[in-house]
Amino acid sequence: MSPGKGIILTALIIPGLIIIGTSIYLFNRDYSALVRSENNLSRLVRQNRTSNRRLDFVYHRTRVQRISVITDQAWGLIGAVITAIGIHGLVTMDKDSWESRESRGGERR
Repeated sequence: MSPGKGIILTALIIPGLIIIGTSIYLFNRDYSALVRSENNLSRLVRQNRTSNRRLDFVYHRTRVQRISVITDQAWGLIGAVITAIGIHGLVTMDKDSWESRESRGGERR
């Protein structure tokens, strides 16, 4: 493996895949919390004996969960873009240019 490919692999592709994996894990966790929060809110609304203050609190907690789910999705997209840039760099990298750089560097003293 050429040094350029190793740099692209360690600087872009592996971190991008780590970001994607982490965001998928956090998305699943936060989405299940959002579903529980929504179910709690609908249960409180159906009870019809809950105060408006309590309903506002639960509603705003649900909105916080929605924002958390959206940020997890955004990080997944960022990780995918980073990985795509790395893969594009690997595919378009000119093998001959790296070999010629190595040969020029080896001739110098």
